Amino acid sequence: MDDDALRARLRGIERRQYLLLALLVPPNYLAAADLFGYWVAGVVLFALVCLGFSFVLVKGRQRRDSAGV
Repeated sequence: MDDDALRARLRGIERRQYLLLALLVPPNYLAAADLFGYWVAGVVLFALVCLGFSFVLVKGRQRRDSAGV
């Protein structure tokens, strides 16, 4: 396999991993909300969403910089 094919497979694997993470968040959030309270769980969820959004921005910028655009 050439380098481009391996990168395409790796991107597909990464997308599937992110999808699995996204599917696991709601049940865990509801369990944490029942345990700690909805206000605390909401604040923690907001912080995690902000961190995730910044991670996506940084990763996209790195990908764009490595492509030479």
